[in-house]
Amino acid sequence: MSIKRIFDKSIIAVNFILLIIMISGCNSTSHVSGTHDSYSIASQILGENRELVVRKPRGYKTGGQEKYPVIYVFGGNSLNYSIYKDLDLLIRTGHCIPAIIVGIPNINQKTRQRDLTPPFLKQDLDDKNSPLGEADKYLAFVKTEIISFIDSNYHVSNDRIAVGHSREGLMVMYSLMFMPDLFNSHLALSPALWREKSLFVEKFSDFVQESDTLPSQIVMTIGDLEVDKMKSAFDKTVQVLENNSSKVNYKKLFFPDANHAQNPFLTAPIGLNWILDKRQ
Repeated sequence: MSIKRIFDKSIIAVNFILLIIMISGCNSTSHVSGTHDSYSIASQILGENRELVVRKPRGYKTGGQEKYPVIYVFGGNSLNYSIYKDLDLLIRTGHCIPAIIVGIPNINQKTRQRDLTPPFLKQDLDDKNSPLGEADKYLAFVKTEIISFIDSNYHVSNDRIAVGHSREGLMVMYSLMFMPDLFNSHLALSPALWREKSLFVEKFSDFVQESDTLPSQIVMTIGDLEVDKMKSAFDKTVQVLENNSSKVNYKKLFFPDANHAQNPFLTAPIGLNWILDKRQ
């Protein structure tokens, strides 16, 4: 049976902010500088150069003493920039504390499949000879070469947030299993948990049951217009969390009238508001 679609009361306030964002439309770009730091990281772990995009909150000072949480966004630049704009508005309206946003774009579809698929799942379901994923290797790259670089070059706190949509959302959830202490919060937007008959859900259920506690806040979101296999795997994962609610701090969101492409842009600011709520 599907989990009942219930909205947290705090969404009412955040929806007001989302309304402002949608009304602002193209004009919202005038409220942010749009500047960012770009790097090419020569990864020894992956054996290739990887792009890194860092967006600092307004008021960030190179010589300052204030330390900021870091939001690590797996995947494309469009979500990275959308989060930057929305978070800037949430910060200015007093809903969220400032944070640094780090985007880690994919090189191409092949590296996306390779890097973001857990090692117990096939990279490409359409290829019967597909190799297994290398998400464990990719997370080693993120921990050793990306996070260490950010920690050394920016004023950061100990709070790290992982964000991803679809297969990147699957990576967000896998990171909790493979490196439970790497991120303090996990925001999975329409995560692709359905692959290979929801095998990830089975693995995740075993992991949760064997754990004394999960050292992270988990936020999962999905659109009501997404395909059934996506929603079914999502419901099963939420049920795992609900059955172990004493071990984990989690929230779920089912966004009405949102499909797979729309959901991350509609729910990322809501999830980040929960995680970075200034009033907590």
